[in-house]
Amino acid sequence: MSAGVSLLVLIASLAAAIVPTGLYVLAVWWLDRYEKEPLHLLAAAFIWGALPAIVVALILELVTDASIASIVTLSQGTSDVLNASVVAPVVEEVVKAGAVLGIIVLFPTEFDGVLDGIIYGSVVGIGFAMTENLLYFVSAWSEGGFESWSVVVLGRALVFGFSHAMFTAFTGIGLGMAYSRRRTALRLAFAAAGLGAAVVAHVLHNLFLSAGGLCFVSLLADWLGLLVVGAVAAAAWRRERRWIYEELAHEVSLGTLTPAQYQGVIHRHPGAPGPWRSLMRNATALALKRHQLASLGDRRGRRAAHIAALRGRILESQRALGDPAVADLRACGACGAYASRPNRFCPVCGTPWPPYPQP
Repeated sequence: MSAGVSLLVLIASLAAAIVPTGLYVLAVWWLDRYEKEPLHLLAAAFIWGALPAIVVALILELVTDASIASIVTLSQGTSDVLNASVVAPVVEEVVKAGAVLGIIVLFPTEFDGVLDGIIYGSVVGIGFAMTENLLYFVSAWSEGGFESWSVVVLGRALVFGFSHAMFTAFTGIGLGMAYSRRRTALRLAFAAAGLGAAVVAHVLHNLFLSAGGLCFVSLLADWLGLLVVGAVAAAAWRRERRWIYEELAHEVSLGTLTPAQYQGVIHRHPGAPGPWRSLMRNATALALKRHQLASLGDRRGRRAAHIAALRGRILESQRALGDPAVADLRACGACGAYASRPNRFCPVCGTPWPPYPQP
């Protein structure tokens, strides 16, 4: 293959790997309906899947293959099937799960549960698939030319394009369910179940593809898995919407939001001006963090601090909107309720206000 042809193959393979990836990331971004995850965490999850996870998985697979070969002698065909259908799924799903678990451990206030697990797991899987697809595309051209390349691109980028995202989404579901439990045994059980579902889905996918004539069964299994993930995401949407209704109603009683603002947030107006969008975004985050605090507690005080910061941002948005009702509000340090200057005591908990600084 000449240098010119090699460059064209690389460019075509890059385009075939990257363009569908962008569309899949946008689809996952759309799934995150109420509180968009921070872009830097989504980028970190994607990069982990696209680079370190590929390298670590490859090394672990080579080590595992060598270990198996040292214990038992297998034919080349049996070894290939074992590697593709058992070793690769287990190793790859464990490595990809590390990114979702890392986000939960390092950024607990940015993780709210099952839907966030689906989002982060899918993004990790999409990043992993992009790099893996690129390697397969280049290899296919080297081995069989354009015909082989086009078949591999069609299969991996389009027909099975969402498979890796679906596998790791199962892990995210399990970790999301584990996150909302207080008992360690339940946390471990849900996390193991999610990872187990990811491995099983990956095993079935690879096994049926390796069987040749059962490619259609692999496609059916993958789309069934996507339907399950979609159903779980829909249930998570409904649950988050209920949390937003309930928690923000309490914030109205505290004075954080006016009744009109509450209605505006829960009915969401995409074309609203900048301060309104900021208010809706921070109010939604506040509702989810309040639920998180009530469900999980706050041993280190991070969630309470985050809630206080969100209330402050909401107040800034209200002032930017020119709402006269919030021009002189201040927050109670004890319960977080808001009231205006004339009140000497918090109207909710009765705590005396600290004196205003003299101008």
